[in-house]
Order: sequence, then C-alpha cells, then structure tokens
Amino acid sequence: MIRELFARKGKAQGATEYLLMLAAVLVIVAVAVYYVTRAGGYPALGVSAQIDNTTGYIQLKVETGGPVAITDWQYRLTQTKATGTWMSGTATLQPGTINLENKAATGGIWYVSVKHVPSSHLYLDDFTVTY
Repeated sequence: MIRELFARKGKAQGATEYLLMLAAVLVIVAVAVYYVTRAGGYPALGVSAQIDNTTGYIQLKVETGGPVAITDWQYRLTQTKATGTWMSGTATLQPGTINLENKAATGGIWYVSVKHVPSSHLYLDDFTVTY
C-alpha cells in the first residue's frame, strides 16, 4: 500500500511538471508573437510639409497611403534640428492637407518631424520648411 501511494505521488508530480513546462512554452510563444507582429508594423504613407504663405500655418500634405488614426501619430515643430516636444496628431492622416500650427509670428526655418507612435517609425525626420 505504501508503494502504491509513492507511485501515485510520482505520477502526479510528473503531470505537474509537464503542465508547468507547457505553461512556460505558451508564455515564450506569446512573447515571440507580440514582438514579431509589432516589428515594422506601420502604414505606408507619402507625406511632406509645407507652409501656407497666406495663413502662416505649417501643413502636412499627405499624397498617398494611410489612414493613420489620430492617436497613432505625433509631430514635432522646432527651429533647431532633433529637438522639441512631440505633440499629438490633430486629425487622421489620409490624403489631403492638415494644418499643424500657425508660425506666421515667428518666421524662419522650421524642422518638421512626423512619427508613427506604435512602431516609432519616422515618416518625416527634420523636414525643412521656410517661412
């Protein structure tokens, strides 16, 4: 009888170890799937920047691609390359023109950057516009 108890305990322990190994494999697969689906996942977009000389607005001109949801992109306007604060998007990026900010009072050279937030892909990186 004692032998039977030890034999059953050994089988239960083996089953528990098997389930723990299965759980570890599932976690590893889930992490791998997360990173594979995240890598390079950004919508194709043809975009440039311009200044409307009538209104003074810096504008994004989306030629092709999209849409990119308003919450999935940010922009940065600065007069010094690679500096400044990232601001939230103002509209869905899709073909057309989007007004960003009015810079008529502070003319000169502006650097425009636009990025896809989930992937950190830069659509524009310090694109130069002059007012």
